[in-house]
Amino acid sequence: MAATAAAQSDGKPQTVNGLQIAVTGLERADKAALKDCPPGTNTVNAVQRPGDELAVVTVSVKVLPEFKPTMMKRPTAAANDGKVYNTSVQLVDVGSVPQYSCQFIYRVPQGTKLKSLQIENATFDLAALEK
Repeated sequence: MAATAAAQSDGKPQTVNGLQIAVTGLERADKAALKDCPPGTNTVNAVQRPGDELAVVTVSVKVLPEFKPTMMKRPTAAANDGKVYNTSVQLVDVGSVPQYSCQFIYRVPQGTKLKSLQIENATFDLAALEK
């Protein structure tokens, strides 16, 4: 049973498909590892291109007793201008470990301010984490 999540998060964890998820950080990087979530053996590096920067959104995940394995979409990030960005990081075998942290990498134009992170039916507020 998928729990319904609030339209916006105020930094508190939300339940998504039996997973308790919370955004714990947002930073910019010149390069970042594109690991699956939870982190596994698939490691490729993303490198910043001229005019772009990498936005790295970190989330913590806790598998709850009601979790049932299911396919999950890749999370998206929305900017203040309404543009939606995709990540190449996949949610793979998310119930394989009880608790973990993941980083979702988004290549965005320099200076882009991210507004929200969308994971399935949950929207997490990123505006307060932007510097």
